[in-house]
Amino acid sequence: MKTMNDLLILEGMKESVVLAGHRGLTRNVKSVNISDTPDVIHFLAKNHLLLTTGYAFKDDTEKFCELIKQMHELDCSGLVIKINRFFKQLPAEVKLLADDLAFPIIDLPTKHTLGEVSRHILNYLNDHEAEQLYYALHVQKEFSNMLIKGYSLSALLEQLGHFLARPALLLNHRGEKIAQSHDFSKETMKEIEREILQEVRENLPAAREGATFTVPSQVQQSVSTFPVQTKRQYPSMLVIFDSLTLPYPSSQMAIEQAGNVISFTLIKEQAIEENSRLLKNNFFADLIEMKIHSDEEIFSRANYYGLQKDMENVCVICTIDAQGEKYETLQLYEKKVGELHNSVYDQLEDEIIHGNLEATLFTKGKYFAMILQFADYSDEEINTITEFIDNVQSNFNGDFSLSFGVSHSVPSLKEIPTAYYEAVEAILSGYDQNMKGFTQFYKTRDLEELLNTLPRKDLKALYENTLKSLAYPKTKEDQELVKTIQVYLDTQCEFSETSRKLFIHRNTVKYRIEKTEELLNCSLRDPADSLRIRVALIIGSILKADEEALEN
Repeated sequence: MKTMNDLLILEGMKESVVLAGHRGLTRNVKSVNISDTPDVIHFLAKNHLLLTTGYAFKDDTEKFCELIKQMHELDCSGLVIKINRFFKQLPAEVKLLADDLAFPIIDLPTKHTLGEVSRHILNYLNDHEAEQLYYALHVQKEFSNMLIKGYSLSALLEQLGHFLARPALLLNHRGEKIAQSHDFSKETMKEIEREILQEVRENLPAAREGATFTVPSQVQQSVSTFPVQTKRQYPSMLVIFDSLTLPYPSSQMAIEQAGNVISFTLIKEQAIEENSRLLKNNFFADLIEMKIHSDEEIFSRANYYGLQKDMENVCVICTIDAQGEKYETLQLYEKKVGELHNSVYDQLEDEIIHGNLEATLFTKGKYFAMILQFADYSDEEINTITEFIDNVQSNFNGDFSLSFGVSHSVPSLKEIPTAYYEAVEAILSGYDQNMKGFTQFYKTRDLEELLNTLPRKDLKALYENTLKSLAYPKTKEDQELVKTIQVYLDTQCEFSETSRKLFIHRNTVKYRIEKTEELLNCSLRDPADSLRIRVALIIGSILKADEEALEN
C-alpha cells in the first residue's frame, strides 16, 4: 500500500508543502475523499485521505482540531488543504495538535484543483500494480541486454542490487555463493553474509522453494530466497535482503524477471561446464583404454583434472541398478534418462565436496567413476570410502537404487586402468549374485573360483587326463596314494613332514610318491608337473561337490 510520502512525487502534490505532522508521512493511503462539509467525518474510513479547501472550519479552529482528532482515531491518512483559499496560515493550535499526533497536513497550491489532484492520486493508487509490471518488464529488458552482451553473473547481481536498492546474493543448489552485489564486500556485511549462508544451509529444502527468514544479527529485517531454475535437479537461489519492503516501483515481479535472465546465464555456464566435462571424460576413456602412451602426458593431463602423482589411487564405480519395470520404461525416454544421470552426477559431486575427499569424478558409458586419492591406504581409508558410499545411498533421491564397486589401491596413475576394471568386475560380481543397492569391494579370485567358471566337461577332461587311473580311486591303495599326493604337495614336497601328518613311516611316503610318479608319468618336484597335479586335485573337489549337490 502507498504512503503519504509516495504521493509527493505526483503532479500537483510535488509542489505541495507539508505544514504539520511530518512524522505521519508513513501513513498508508487507500482512497481519496473531497469534501468541504462539516460532517465529513461520517464519510471517511481507515487509510482515507481528505482533500478540502477548509471552508467549513475557516472561522472555527476548535472544530478544525476536533476533525483532526477524529480522523486520527479512524486512522485516516492525512489532510490536503488549500490553505491560502480561506486561511492565511495554518492555525497554531491545529499545527501543534497535528505534530503531536503525527497527522500530516499538506498545503496544496491554489493553481491545482482538488478534482485534478484527486484524479492523479486515484490513478496512482489504482495503477500501481500496472506500474510495477512495467518496471518489471523494464528490469527484464535491461537484464536481457546484459545477457546478450555477455555480462558476468557478478555484474548481473550488482545491477539487481542497484535496481532493488537492496543487497543481493546468488547461491548454488548447495547454498554456496556464486556471486554478490557490492554491498557484501563491505566489512560490516561479512558477518551478515556468514549468517545468511548458515541459515540457508540449515533450511536448504525450504530455501530452494523460496522462503523468508531472519538472521541473528538482523532481527528487524528479513532475508528472502527466490528459486532460480537451471538444468540441475535442484534450483540455485537468489537471496534478497529485506525484500518485503522494496522501494516503489520495485516488486517481486522485478525479482522474478531478473531471476529468469540469471537462470539463462547459469544454464549457459552449465553448458560450458558440460563441454569441459566431456573433455575430462574423453581423457579418462583414453587413460582406461591405454591410448596415452607417454608417461609425461598422463601426469600432465591427470594433474589438470586434480589427480596427483605419488598417491594411492582407488577407483569407485557407481551405477544405477537397471532392474525393475520402471527403469525399463524409463529407458524409452532418453531425456529422462539424461536427467536421471545428471541428478546422480550432481549428488555424487555434492557428497565428494561434503566429505572433503580428494576425488575426481568421471563418467564412462553407464558408469560413474570416481578416482579417490590417499597418501596411505589402510583400514581407515577403507572406512572413509564405506562411509562416503553409505551417505550417497542414503541421501539419493529417486525411484532407483545405486550400487558401487570398489577396487584395490594402485600406487601409480598409470595403473588406474587396472583399478577401473577391478571396480567394474566388483560391480558385475554383485549383479551376478542378483543383488542391488550394494557395495562390493574387489577381491582377487582364487584358483578354485576361476576353475568354477569353466565348463564342467572341460574340467572333467583335464582331471581325468592328469590323474589317469587315480582320477576315480576304487581300491584302498589308490585312495591312499591320492591322499599322500595331496599332503605331500601341501607340505612343499617334504617327506618327513608328510610322514608326520599321515602318521606313517618316511620310507612309506617315499614309496607311495615314487609309485604315483610312475603311474602318472611325471615328477612331483617338477614345477610344471606339480602345478598340473595341484589343479587336478582342486578340480576333483569341485566335481565331488557337484555330485553331492545333485544327490541332495
